[in-house]
Amino acid sequence: MTKNERIISGFSKLNRSQRIDLIGDRLGLDEASRLVLDNFLHQNPSTQALFEEFSENFLTNFFMPMGVVPNMVVNGKSYIVPMVIEESSVIAAAARAAKFWASLGGFRARVAGMVKKGQVHFTWSGKAEYLTKVFPVLKEKMLAATEELTSRMRQRNGGIIAVELVDKTEGLENYYQVDVSFETADAMGANFINSCLETMAAVLVDELNNPERKGEASVIMSILSNYTPDSLVECWVECDINELAPFSGKLKPEEFARKFEMAGSIAQLDVSRAVTHNKGIYNGVDAVVLATGNDWRAVEACGHAFAASNGNYRSLTFAQIDGNRFRYTLRLPLALGTVGGLTKTHPVSKLALELLENPNAETLMMIAAAAGLANNFAAVASLTTVGIQQGHMKMHLTNILNQLGANTEEKSACVQYFSDKNIAYAEVEKYLNQIRSANA
Repeated sequence: MTKNERIISGFSKLNRSQRIDLIGDRLGLDEASRLVLDNFLHQNPSTQALFEEFSENFLTNFFMPMGVVPNMVVNGKSYIVPMVIEESSVIAAAARAAKFWASLGGFRARVAGMVKKGQVHFTWSGKAEYLTKVFPVLKEKMLAATEELTSRMRQRNGGIIAVELVDKTEGLENYYQVDVSFETADAMGANFINSCLETMAAVLVDELNNPERKGEASVIMSILSNYTPDSLVECWVECDINELAPFSGKLKPEEFARKFEMAGSIAQLDVSRAVTHNKGIYNGVDAVVLATGNDWRAVEACGHAFAASNGNYRSLTFAQIDGNRFRYTLRLPLALGTVGGLTKTHPVSKLALELLENPNAETLMMIAAAAGLANNFAAVASLTTVGIQQGHMKMHLTNILNQLGANTEEKSACVQYFSDKNIAYAEVEKYLNQIRSANA
């Protein structure tokens, strides 16, 4: 096959059947593989048509399980929290931690801000002093140009809240930014922010590129930033140390609290541990973000940048022991919305928000943070007591049995046999083969 023959042209113009035929012929897909693509289509034609509009070059739907965590008490209100995730132990861990903390008053949370950012990135060939001098006038003209775009958002107490000129020439010759801060109320706001920025960029170029100005401006790009450190939520739990007994296992609560605190300090110090520690937080956060139709990639990218904002990647949580009191706190940026995107378009995301009693964006931020703290607390508690594998692999047993093609009777026998044993793939396979040999 020549280089040009490997290139597929016009693929997006093909209908679904034609795409499958083309891929199937090139890769030699058998009928069983093609049948999988058909089996995961939605039985309701209108719903299926909606799904096909979510993504380019559609082939089929990709299913993810959605479960719920009951007893998630946040600021005194109990929620049933939907979570979409494929890792079997995550929801179980969150549910256990949520129930435990509910008995002690639940999670406390507050939103420190909901500011989002965007920049017009541009070059200016003239002197910085001149640009700084004329920028106040440019700013007023840029704001005036966005009046129509921001009118509805301002009615919801949102809109543009700050515009600043940022000199970046020390790092890149002639490079400047117009840094714009936004409040988008309950909306995700991506399209709103980008529309405002592009409008402002057009004004910037028109105003600076005329004979009266002492230089030339060129816009490189205008785009929102997913780094939103000023859209910040803080969530915490606290109790007397002796009340930690349900999670301390064979350890005394005092010993458990000290080990837990030490584990938190390690995650503040060591990047290898910090990454895995924060992944445990995002097990919960991402599952809520995905369930509600928000952008989990943006949320994670921002959170990890925030974790490294002081120059060293660190844990997003910290544990404190003050006398007989234990407190565990999570601080992370979360830019979420309950309006726009897929939040109300995807039928399951819409339902997820209904399960949460249709929260506003601020409340959703606090719920997602609580889910992250619940998962992380459960994970660190397991690590410092019985180890992570005991609980994790028990939840993973069903996946192993499905991989090995176990039937209902074999699954039942394996669940009973491994109820008090450590679980590993090889051991499950060995015992399953014993059952099959005995029944042969």
